[in-house]
Order: sequence, then C-alpha cells, then structure tokens
Amino acid sequence: MVRSSKNPGHERGLTLIELMLGVTLGFLISGVVLSLYINTSRSLAQNERYAWMQENARFVLKTLSDDLSMADFWGQVIATDVIATTLASPTGDCGVDIDVFNSNTAILVNNNHASPVLSQFTPCAAITADLRPSTDLLALKRVEGSSAASTFVDAADIDGDSDTTEILTLGASDLVDGDVYLRSSGSAGNFIDDASSSNPPGSGQSDWRYIPRIYFVRDYYETSGDQIPAFCRRAILGVGMTLTKCIAEGIEDFHIQFGIDTDQNAVANIYTATPTVSEMENAVSARVYLLARSIQADPHFTNDTQYVLGDAIVPAANDGFYRRVYSTTISLRNTAARSLMQ
Repeated sequence: MVRSSKNPGHERGLTLIELMLGVTLGFLISGVVLSLYINTSRSLAQNERYAWMQENARFVLKTLSDDLSMADFWGQVIATDVIATTLASPTGDCGVDIDVFNSNTAILVNNNHASPVLSQFTPCAAITADLRPSTDLLALKRVEGSSAASTFVDAADIDGDSDTTEILTLGASDLVDGDVYLRSSGSAGNFIDDASSSNPPGSGQSDWRYIPRIYFVRDYYETSGDQIPAFCRRAILGVGMTLTKCIAEGIEDFHIQFGIDTDQNAVANIYTATPTVSEMENAVSARVYLLARSIQADPHFTNDTQYVLGDAIVPAANDGFYRRVYSTTISLRNTAARSLMQ
C-alpha cells in the first residue's frame, strides 16, 4: 500500500507568480477605476461650465429681448415728433446723445468690431474706463410699459362711488419727484422731472417713467482686476444719477446687427452691423450675438477655436477657458410699426 505524502489538513499557499499576478490585476483594476473617476469628474466639471455659460447667456438674451422689443415706446404717444422737453441734460449723464430727454434717437449702437468703428454716441468715462476692447455698446430709450399715474373721467365707476362723471387720479402717490417722466395726453407729450403727488397728471394725461439704458461688456464682474468679463447695464435714475449693474458674469463679447426695412412693409430686407442714423429709423429687428466664457479655466484644455458672431470674427484665445456663441433675433415692434406708417 502506497502512502500519500500530502497532509490532508494543510492547504498549499500562493506561489510568488500567482501573488504577483494578483497584485498586478489589482493595480490594473484600481487604475481603471481611478481613470474612470477622473474622466467622469472632468466631464461633470465641463458640463457644469457649459450649463453655467448657457444660463448666463440665456438671461442676457432674455433681458435684451425684453428691452429691445420695447425700445422706442413712448406710452400713448405715437408720433414722436410731438414729444417736447424743457429739461437740461443730466448733471451725471453718460453721453449727451443718451441722456438728453428726447425720443429722436431711441436706439443707438457703437460697433467696435467694424473697421473703422461705428460710433453713434459717445459714452462717458464710467463705461469706457472698463469697457472690454472690441465689444459693442447698445443704448436704448423708452418709457416703462405701463403708466405710473393717470388722470381720467371715471366713466366705469372704478372707485365704486356711483359717480361716473368725476375726475379720478390713480398712482399719484407712486410718483417720485426728481425722476423723469413723459407726461402724455396721447396726442402730445413732454418730459418733466417734477411729477409728484402734489403735481399729478392733469385730466386726460398719464405719466410714464423714462428709462434710458446702455448695455456693454465690462472687463471685470465684481472687483476691478478679477478678470471675469461681465455683461452690464448702465441706467439713468432721475436727472443726475447713473447706476451700473452687471447682470451676468462670463459674457466676453457682444455684437448686434439690425434688420433694415427698405420698402416699408415691416420686414427686414437687409441686416447690417453698421447702420446709418436714417437706417435705424427703419430698423425692424435685431440679431444679437453673445460669446460666453467659462468662469474658471481647465488646465487640461486649450481653446484654439475662433468664433463667428454674425459678420464679426473673434480670434482664438489659446487658453484654458471654454466658450460658446449664443444668438437670437428680436423684433423691434415699435420701430416696425412706425415703418408701416411711413
């Protein structure tokens, strides 16, 4: 009988080769998992940057759409040549072409992409000192979409006192002395700065708050030198105070083209980024282009792409920032309506 030399109670361990193979496989699996984690993290960070750019650009386009579609709106007044003013230019203005209280130039643009540049107005130093080079400026004039105060015959008995012949004034307590209003009777209007509860509109008149604004791209967002470009708006408050507010960070470039109606049918026949003042009177739409940039750079990415903003080309920056172009077309309802009336 042959005896076995194996000990039934003893298990043979791993050989050196088996151990090395196991360790190697473990390293490979760990490497794959680590690589997957890194790639996923980079992808999430990239998606987050694009989502942030999209949200900022969407907000800017919505803001511009709301304001441009209301540009050249003067309350009940249709013929703008009947609007008068006795006011002087504001002491804290930002370019007399912007702040002088008239409605003759409701939309003005400075195209700094063109060569030579198109300058329809001269902005103040508060803008030019921080203006991002080679970006457009847009100035808009209009009044708010609803009157601040009005006086009328209460034929509908709004106050419920059964008197349908009384003269009723609404909103007088909301008038701010020093703010500029268009006091309108429908057939004519006048800019004033002394509307108040003690000086409300007369019978058949309404007061509409005047809100001229300038849009531009600044080279910083919150603190000078933070190197975060921002889309900003400078508003005129009253007759002597201006306020700049940046409405979105990461907007690096801004360009606008206007659709010009050449045959008075309220449809754009041509688009141009360098319109004349007379052409602007027949502008019926606007194409707005934004170049959005991520707030933070990606050290593993080099952006060597040039971007097209309508007829303007932005050269490659060759840096680590993500960028994307956003655009929209906006109807200029009030200038289009006047184009039909010509």
